[in-house]
Amino acid sequence: MEHAPLTVDCARARGERISPYEEPLHRPFTRLTEVLAEHGARVVVTGLGGDEMVALSQDEYPHKSMGEISDALPWVGQRARAALEYADDGIAPPAAVNSMTLLSLETTAPVLMRAGIWPLRPFADPGMVQLGDPMHWRELKQLQRRRLASLGLSPDVTESRVRESFAEVVQHSLTTHARQLFARILIDGSPLFDEQLVDPDGLRLAVRRLAEEPYREDGDAQLLEVLDLHFAAQAFL
Repeated sequence: MEHAPLTVDCARARGERISPYEEPLHRPFTRLTEVLAEHGARVVVTGLGGDEMVALSQDEYPHKSMGEISDALPWVGQRARAALEYADDGIAPPAAVNSMTLLSLETTAPVLMRAGIWPLRPFADPGMVQLGDPMHWRELKQLQRRRLASLGLSPDVTESRVRESFAEVVQHSLTTHARQLFARILIDGSPLFDEQLVDPDGLRLAVRRLAEEPYREDGDAQLLEVLDLHFAAQAFL
């Protein structure tokens, strides 16, 4: 919370050329990286890919589909909706590593490498992915839980009931710092409006709902991506 996204110290909000594909929570992640560099870190080992490594498939654990990306997002523009039909055309064959893991590596590497820190991703190694194949190891993350228990860690760690998430940070940023940013966009316009990637009327409704109704993690949190893309479009254009 002390270094929340979208504050006056945030590189994106200041208009720096930050790729929209970089870390969404750019300010806190950048500050963490700065602290690591100040302490002389030159390599970091991350846990990215750990969740995907032990995720259960639809066949193993039937669950409700998340639906089309645009279903509950009223600000998705006409051109963006039309492009969804072709989103899977010409894509690369499936990799040994989960696509969400690869996306996570892409978002975090630039910040670390600009600071002179080399990221290591053990859970993204194909051998580790293969190690997680047996379902009874993946179910409820048994592989990781048993490893932690074997190292002597208590059930407070191995069976933690405390949620580890940045959802509260996103909520705080969107319901405080983001309000004036959205107001400025809706008055001054955005390249995203010009290219019909974001619908201004839909965005206005979403921002009003965010201010007047209880926060919804599924549906409101994605507004952060609108701001990230807007700032990138402005900076690079």
